[in-house]
Amino acid sequence: MSKRAVLLDALASMPQDVAFMLRRAEGTAVYHRPTPQEWSIADVLLHLATMERLVLTRLQKIVQEERPFLPTLHPETQPEPDPRPLAELVTAVHDARQQTLTFLHTLKAGDWQRTAVHETLGATRFRFMVQLLVDHDTEHLNQIIEIQTSLKSR
Repeated sequence: MSKRAVLLDALASMPQDVAFMLRRAEGTAVYHRPTPQEWSIADVLLHLATMERLVLTRLQKIVQEERPFLPTLHPETQPEPDPRPLAELVTAVHDARQQTLTFLHTLKAGDWQRTAVHETLGATRFRFMVQLLVDHDTEHLNQIIEIQTSLKSR
């Protein structure tokens, strides 16, 4: 299996992983912030959907431009509470990811080798930027697990 296929599979599985992890989540628990400075599960979901749109725009830029400059993305440090039901938040993550996957599946192998200059990483390739998205997913899936664990112990 190619590295590209592994990355695409990982990206495709994230929304299902989120849905599975939250299948038994209690309605109001997903909005609970363990401390005022920490994120709730709803905050994490909102962040994932928001960042997905920003990353998709960045990936499109790499394909459309010759060696574009990519400023660091500065996500919100504390998202505003989102009162949408859990199912809508999970759907927002799913829908945003589907847009990214649709774009990625249209690309040729050479597109995955295109280069860009990242503000803090320096010279980089499209494929590495996709890998960073997978890493971002892993970080926040682990965050959801930690929040769930803290909720069970309270």
